[in-house]
Amino acid sequence: MIDIHTHILPDMDDGARSIEEAIKMTELLWQQGVRGAVCTPHFDPSQIALDEFINRRTIAMSLMKEAKIPLFPASEIYLHEFLFYYNSLEAVTINNTRYLLLELPFDKKWNNKIYEMIGNLILHFDIIPIIAHIERYPAIRRKHIERLRDIGCLMQLNTSSVLDKKLKRKALNYIGSGLIDVLGSDCHNLSHRPPQIIKPIEEMRKYIGKERCDLLIRQSDRLIEGLD
Repeated sequence: MIDIHTHILPDMDDGARSIEEAIKMTELLWQQGVRGAVCTPHFDPSQIALDEFINRRTIAMSLMKEAKIPLFPASEIYLHEFLFYYNSLEAVTINNTRYLLLELPFDKKWNNKIYEMIGNLILHFDIIPIIAHIERYPAIRRKHIERLRDIGCLMQLNTSSVLDKKLKRKALNYIGSGLIDVLGSDCHNLSHRPPQIIKPIEEMRKYIGKERCDLLIRQSDRLIEGLD
């Protein structure tokens, strides 16, 4: 599979802190059957300008020549009104496609402004939002996922959540209900948030069957190529 959500790039955010750790993370992904990783460092438009972010990401990716798998440029963009100051977000989409990994507020409740902003993003930038780690938001309920899907969003689930005691039931329920479109490890480091792929996939196959699980895994291939 291709891991569409990683924080591998060194010294970009709260992910890998060194080139050595970053390279080791790509090795762990390769050992678990991952044949490509999308680099999604956090981009908060209220904290850093887009040009500066892109320059930092370009430098960080240039340091990854010894990576064990191909790396694709992207970002994990925090939903913020400052995004509308830009003419285009293509440089921070996944591999220059229309797909954009979007992080939502970790508030206990969401108001209508959230959905309005996402809808405006879609219209203004002609993008397809992928909601990052949909299972992790305190506010999230099935009705919220259905509303996001109606707007035109896709849902990404962290593979590690399938092994988390607090999130496992919810994660498998979302997968079994067909609410999840793509998977990502959301790996950050080698200690408390390492790449976890094999064991979660095994759990998913037990829950929804090999055929459905393999189809879910293959979705990331289409995404990287910009396919519908």
